[in-house]
Amino acid sequence: MSVEYVEKVYNRYSSFYDLIFGKIFHSGREKAPELLQLQPGMQVLDVGIGTGLSLLELPLSCPIIGIDLSQKMLHEAEKRLTKLGRSNVALYKMDATRMLFPDNSFDRVLAAYFISTVPDPVAVVREMKRVCKPQGYLLFLNHFQSENPVLAAVEKLISPLCYRIGFRTDLNLKDLIEDAGLVVDRLERIDFAGNWKAVRCLNIK
Repeated sequence: MSVEYVEKVYNRYSSFYDLIFGKIFHSGREKAPELLQLQPGMQVLDVGIGTGLSLLELPLSCPIIGIDLSQKMLHEAEKRLTKLGRSNVALYKMDATRMLFPDNSFDRVLAAYFISTVPDPVAVVREMKRVCKPQGYLLFLNHFQSENPVLAAVEKLISPLCYRIGFRTDLNLKDLIEDAGLVVDRLERIDFAGNWKAVRCLNIK
């Protein structure tokens, strides 16, 4: 799938995304501040910020930049910022495979329920690494392919269909880590089965 296709899909989702995915993914978002180990003044990049649901958990004391491919999702995030009265957040429409930030710009980089929605996850992660400072954290909250061979086969089978509606089910965590040159610092389950994970990586350059 192309970047343009993904943009169209999430433009369509923008008006009802929170209703479907707000409560479902809330427990993962709650983990983000702790896992990011945020300190006042740290520069944070939220990649694929969508409607800004992650902002409910992130502190006012950190400057935050959020990017997303979908302008309509960003419009919903802007409405959320206004409602919350948040002035520490800037939003930009941007392709995560070609970020317009200098190297080593951010102390922490968050990708919440995003990395399995992009056509080229490895390219996105490499960009996340580039803009993250050395020894900074990259945090992924996401579904990854099951380690159970039977479930993994099912996820691989249905992934092309799921991707047509905006996400893939066969993203393999081990392959992503190796291909993108990541170092996993901490790994936690988000759901009972363990297919939804919080993966914190240390940015070693």
